[in-house]
Amino acid sequence: MDAAGPKLQANGHVKPKPKGVLLMPLLPVLCCLLYAPCVTYSEWYIDELFAVLRNEDARGETSLSQVFSNDFWGNPLWGQSWTHKSYRPLAVLSFAWQFRFLGEDLFRPQPLRTFNAALHAANSLLVLLLLRRLGLQKWASLSAALFAAHPVHVENIVYLVGRADVLATTGWLLAALVQLEVRSTWQAKGQFPKLAGLLLVILCSILAVGACLCKEMGLTLLVFTAGLELVSCKPGSRCLATGAVPVALLALSSFVLLAAARFAVTKGSSAAFGYVDTPVQYHDDVWVRTWSYLFQHSYYAKLLIFPGYLSWDYSFDAIPVLRAAWRDVRSLSVCCAYLAVVALVSWGLANSRRLVLGLQVVIIPFVPASNLFFKVGVTIGERLLYPCTVGGVIAIAALGQNLEKRRRSWPTRLGGVLLAIYVWRCGERVWQWRSSEALYMADALSWPNSVKTRHQLGTVFHQQGRYDEALREFNASLMILDDNALTDHCIGQIYIETGRYKLALERFEKIMRGHGVGFSAFNLWMLYVDYGFTLVALGRFEEAIEPLEKGLSRNAAVPHGQNALGYAYASLNQLQQAQDVFARGLEYDPDNPVLWSNLAVVWMVAGAFQQAAQGLEKALTIEPQNPVIIQNVMVLKGVSQTGYLSEHPKLDLFFSKN
Repeated sequence: MDAAGPKLQANGHVKPKPKGVLLMPLLPVLCCLLYAPCVTYSEWYIDELFAVLRNEDARGETSLSQVFSNDFWGNPLWGQSWTHKSYRPLAVLSFAWQFRFLGEDLFRPQPLRTFNAALHAANSLLVLLLLRRLGLQKWASLSAALFAAHPVHVENIVYLVGRADVLATTGWLLAALVQLEVRSTWQAKGQFPKLAGLLLVILCSILAVGACLCKEMGLTLLVFTAGLELVSCKPGSRCLATGAVPVALLALSSFVLLAAARFAVTKGSSAAFGYVDTPVQYHDDVWVRTWSYLFQHSYYAKLLIFPGYLSWDYSFDAIPVLRAAWRDVRSLSVCCAYLAVVALVSWGLANSRRLVLGLQVVIIPFVPASNLFFKVGVTIGERLLYPCTVGGVIAIAALGQNLEKRRRSWPTRLGGVLLAIYVWRCGERVWQWRSSEALYMADALSWPNSVKTRHQLGTVFHQQGRYDEALREFNASLMILDDNALTDHCIGQIYIETGRYKLALERFEKIMRGHGVGFSAFNLWMLYVDYGFTLVALGRFEEAIEPLEKGLSRNAAVPHGQNALGYAYASLNQLQQAQDVFARGLEYDPDNPVLWSNLAVVWMVAGAFQQAAQGLEKALTIEPQNPVIIQNVMVLKGVSQTGYLSEHPKLDLFFSKN
């Protein structure tokens, strides 16, 4: 056990020395300033669009009851639609309350990131307070600074989806401090009545529910509560008399009940995650799946201690599966990671219970992300480590303080070096998040075999009109995973935009022969609409109608798709159908000159020249320099002179990026 210095009492409370107390928060606060640049970042990243900007729940546009019946992405938990099974209503409400406070016209990410940075600073100070309450004063400031500057936290702060982990960890820290304070108060009176233990568990359960409504792992707070009680119990002491064991049992019972309630609300935890995101679960061999997940655990351990190259998404094939476990050298890292945990627990039981407590806080919140009990939607998620780093810095502080008591000075120096590395890597990572292009470019250099990273870098170039660079990245992604329909679709769109319709058709036909990886119910309409559009551009009108109608039946608000379908009907002389489709397109885009011009063409062919004149006048008002519209106006003028169509008016196509 700890041989010298302040000892952890049965209640876990140690009165801190007043000397230097005011200076202790300075280092963690300074480290939190590393995130200051992100409060100016104005870009929305990937899932932020779905989770925040386009989520009516997060925008505060739905009722409270609906927020509590939808998942994190705004999809109903109970119904036929697909759901992520991520139930985080308080995290969603935190966005809604911010938007309501700022005003509906301020749907910008900067205030949201400012709140994330402030919340992380508050958590860093709570970590500092927790370390002091655990009797780790000498290492409290340095360890809290390690937490504040840990590079994996960049994803939690800049990437708004990571707020859920930060909020849940706040609940963890508050519960731990409350538990230590309650036990300290009663222990000072020389007793710990059963009623006090019951009230403590009820209070921790309330905090656990709040944390769970921010992120699923918040429920494991109650397991931590039980562990803190047992660790606080001195060896050889009467734990039953101090109330530690009864409180621990009550906390575990509460955890089981609340976990069952949570599973009932979400109807289990299974969700169909994509192959690109989570390839391991699709492998047939159970040993390959098991060893691959275990390797992911060892990689999480590396990120926790010494994060190197980071990535916004460790998709296929950034971290390949272990197909031949015993012949794959990466299996050694699995053995090393688990043996290190066993060794640290063994050493902690003999020398420092605080170290055991720290390891407990690392392991317990990680269990929901381990893929051993249920599947999560990412291969490696840096943001999932946020609560685990609390345990990591507790373990570091306990280990460092214990070694220093043995008159060893190198732990403090090593801790300082580690902090310097964290500060450097954290600052660098914050800078890499300054834009999508900078982020994906950095990750593509570090993780060239990540399918999603190369794909997303291609989408950035595509949006900027840098077609050659976009094609380079899309093709690089397909070299890693050729059967990726979403990437082939993006290439097809580039070919459409550049008028290379035959090449586009080859891509769509390849997609139709494959497994449709990357497409699901919510975005399948894009594939059918663009496939049909390509057929129309190639003059294959009869073939184009079926995919266009199929796509538009899933999402009618696609003006270029409605126009292409009307173009096909008009070219087949099905004028009534063409008129109806063009009119429907104008419902979604009433100021589109091409739709007005094409509708006027249908009216001209049908002999409704007055209506055609009105349609062309509207089109010409919107886009007076359009050559097709001007040509159709001249055709209509010819009708006024001859009384009939001497020249066939011209239909036109337009294409909008989805």
